[in-house]
Amino acid sequence: MRILKLVIWDLDETILTGIFEEGDEEINPTASKVMRLLNERGILQALATQNPPDVIPAANEKFGWSELFVQVEADLGPKAKKVRRILDALGINPLDTAFVDEDPFERGSISAQIAEITTCSIADLEAYLEGDSSIVTEEARRRPQMYREQQSRTRGEENTSEYDDFLRSCNIQITVRPYLPGDAMRAEELLTRTHRMNLGVLPVDEAVARLSRPGEHHVVVAEMKDIYGDMGRCGIVHLTPDGGGEAIIESLAISCRTRARGLSLAMLVGLLSHSDAQFERYRCRYVFNGSNRPLRMLLMGAGFKPQPGTDEVVLDSDQLESMELPDWVQIDYQLACG
Repeated sequence: MRILKLVIWDLDETILTGIFEEGDEEINPTASKVMRLLNERGILQALATQNPPDVIPAANEKFGWSELFVQVEADLGPKAKKVRRILDALGINPLDTAFVDEDPFERGSISAQIAEITTCSIADLEAYLEGDSSIVTEEARRRPQMYREQQSRTRGEENTSEYDDFLRSCNIQITVRPYLPGDAMRAEELLTRTHRMNLGVLPVDEAVARLSRPGEHHVVVAEMKDIYGDMGRCGIVHLTPDGGGEAIIESLAISCRTRARGLSLAMLVGLLSHSDAQFERYRCRYVFNGSNRPLRMLLMGAGFKPQPGTDEVVLDSDQLESMELPDWVQIDYQLACG
């Protein structure tokens, strides 16, 4: 497990001490404690249970879970299929996921069928959380709410005949501004948690250390919001000038939430178009991390050209100026205070 983003729970004889359909409604107190800790840290929680789907509304009402689980899969089929549907629906890698079941057989079954997922008991997960000293940002705390807002967007899309009209109705706004000291924790979180849209050249510790060297580096942050909510800081780019009009992109990370709205390209162009990030040419190394092929596709879509015989890609700034962005997103640029 690289970093815990999602916990998928079993219901009967895991969260509950017995079986809900048989009238057992006592919650395992340790499970209740762990679920609360996960929610406070913004770690997503989902439910995969071998119960008829009509059991879930009653359980949600009984235990107040309607705002807890961002995805629920309930049927009498194999549990592994439900776990895979949850991972696919949320777009989360098994490497960043824990499956919790008190039955060792079920844990072994999931491990055998879904490579790289972590399976554990409630006690295992509790011990992990107690040993985890990661600082939790405001964006992290709001992550479950953001996923629920995204599900509202999806339902809105399904009810809109013209998708572009739907997007225009969302009033999507991206604000691009200089990096501030208060962004440090969120920047570290973006560089650590983002795998698919992360340049991944520098170790995270080194990348974060360089952010605090004013004058040497240019760092720009992008925030995003729409009518469904404020998604906070979703993008960061860190550039080092070479003194001759060219800049090296040291770090680049864009939250996958932008992909769901088709805004990854707009955010990249917005970051590089800020006055603190404007150079005649951009150069960066792309290092495949096992997950970040979408970032390479994004770089190519923005006009970056691979340099033969190297892992570098290069972009001339005039290509950014000619880039057409969607008319349903507004990009606002803020300058440094003072």
